[in-house]
Order: sequence, then C-alpha cells, then structure tokens
Amino acid sequence: MIGDIEEMSHFLYFWRKSKIMRKPLLFTFLLAATFANAQMTSSNEPTIGETSTLFVVDSFATNYAATTGPGVTWDYSTIAGYNGVTQDVECLDPSADPNGANFPGATKVLSVGDIKQFFTSSASDRTSQGFYYTEATFGDIIVTYENDPSILLTYPFAEGGATVNDNYDGSLAMTFNGFPINEALTGTINASIDGSGTLLLPNSVTLSNVIRYYSEENAQTTLPLVGAVDVIKTQYEYYDYANSNLPVFVHLTITILPQGGGTPITETSLVLSQEDGIFVGVNELESFDFTVAPNPANDIVTVFGEFDAAATAQLLDASGRVINTFAIENGQTIDVSNLNSGMYLLTINNAGQTTTKTVVRK
Repeated sequence: MIGDIEEMSHFLYFWRKSKIMRKPLLFTFLLAATFANAQMTSSNEPTIGETSTLFVVDSFATNYAATTGPGVTWDYSTIAGYNGVTQDVECLDPSADPNGANFPGATKVLSVGDIKQFFTSSASDRTSQGFYYTEATFGDIIVTYENDPSILLTYPFAEGGATVNDNYDGSLAMTFNGFPINEALTGTINASIDGSGTLLLPNSVTLSNVIRYYSEENAQTTLPLVGAVDVIKTQYEYYDYANSNLPVFVHLTITILPQGGGTPITETSLVLSQEDGIFVGVNELESFDFTVAPNPANDIVTVFGEFDAAATAQLLDASGRVINTFAIENGQTIDVSNLNSGMYLLTINNAGQTTTKTVVRK
C-alpha cells in the first residue's frame, strides 16, 4: 500500500512537471511559427500580369519608421483619402515600357503608380537595374544601375534575419533647367523585413499576419548649377501574403536635395492603401481657411492665410500624387508655370489641421 502511494506520488510529480514544461514548449513553437511566416520567399515573387488597384491616401501620413519588430500594430484606420482616386500596382514586362530599353537585363517591372522599379529575380535574390518616375516639373527622372545593379533582397528574407547593405553604380538622366543631362551616380541600399503584425485600415478593416519590407536607397550625383546632390528613395511596403504577392499598403518618398541638406529640388510622395481613406471634401469641415489668387493662373499664385511657424503645404496633381512639399507662410508665392494645364490640389497642414483647395493652371 505504501509502495502504491509512493508510486502514485512519483507519477503526479512528473505529470505536473511535464505539464509545466509543455507551456514554454508551446510558446516556443508558436513564436517559431510567427517568425517563419514573417518572411519573403521566392514563392512570393510577383509574376508578370499580376495587378492590384489601391487607393491614393494622405501623403502627410506618418510612415511609422520607429514601429518595428514582431507583433506590432500600424494604425492607418483614420487616414484621409481623395474620394476614390486610385493607382494601380502591377508587375509588367519591361519590353512594353517606353523606358524599358534604359534598363538592360531587367525581366520585370513593379509599377507603383508613376514609379517604376526594374528588376530580375531568381531563387536566391531580387536585383534591381534601377527605377524611373514622372515628375510634374522635370518629366521622367531615370535612375539606372547599369554598372553595378542593386540587390533588393535575398531569399528567404526574414524578420530578424539577413539584411541587405549593397552598393550600386549607374547614372541619372533628366531634363534640368531646360537641358537634358546624364550624370554619374553611385549609392547604397539598406533593406530589411523590419516588422510584422497587424495593419489597421479604414472601414474597420484589420489585416493580421502582415509583414513590412523597408528599404532606403541613398545615392550621390551632381546637377548643373547646383552641384552635389543626394537622391533618396525611401519605401515601406506592407504584404499580406495569404491573399496577394503585391503590397496592400505602400508609403514611398523620393527626394532630390543638395548634399548637406537644404530645400529639396524635388520631392515626390505616394501613399497607397487597399482601403479608401476617409474623405473630407474641399472646403468641407475646415478648421482654418486660406485663399489662393489668382486662380486660375498662368504662372504664379499667392497664398494668403494665418499659418503657424511649422505649417507645411503639398501640391498634388489630380491623381493625388505629390508634386512638391514645402513650408508655407502668409503671402507666399508658388510657381506653377512649369505645370501642365489642369486642376491641382493644394493641401496645407496647420496646427494639426488640414485644409485642401483646388488650384487651376490655365
């Protein structure tokens, strides 16, 4: 009898111990499964013909640069929109692109609105031959890596795993001050899967198991009469691979500015979302007011209003693409002479409130 009791005691001791141990083992398994999902593999490569239509949303929106790591939440649930304005995200054949010949060796183009990234992909990596985008003032700005392509990612590309730090070498071609230029360009790319978790979008949409691809390309070149400049391309792409090999949310900025800082020569921003943003009509629910005159205009418009010292403005085209971002003050003039005829949007952020008005170029 005593022996039976001792045997039962031993059984209960080891049963409790094994039960306690199963909890951390289960947690470890779940954590490993989470990390396994937070990665890009060659099976996630987009194929030519894949397309997705995303909504243009507020380019003032934060990029959540500091929100990184596993299990994070990126909250864009209240982001403003432009009442149904869309841009396509597509994987295309370079031979069908008017600038495709500038990127020899590329086998695919990832088109995000007017921004086109040319690349090749294999079972081990994705490599870029460069990109171009259409800017309202300068037209096509073409950045090619003909001497040394840029590695965008290596497979598998996982959160907490390998990162990319690669050099590239090529040229920049554009029309500047009325003259075509082609200048040597060198740069470095840093890229990683910098976070995974939950993406909150408008219309009460919640996407779980989202991963974020982050990259920053920082290149140096020269422009006539300006001298040395930096070309900085920063992008955050959010993926829900359970549903698509194309991003469900994109936050992308390209800036050309004098080395050492100063006023950007050009800055293009594009923020796209699977869900349309919250639309507030022009002059609707304004918390402050400003005027633009003359409007329509041929060359110069002047902005009048009471702005604080930190007020900023963005000029957007009719598709919602940012043409320029700048500080704004009462009586400031804006040169629209280089813009095509048509309607544009002037959005001013002042003291935490945003107001948008139309500007018409004759």
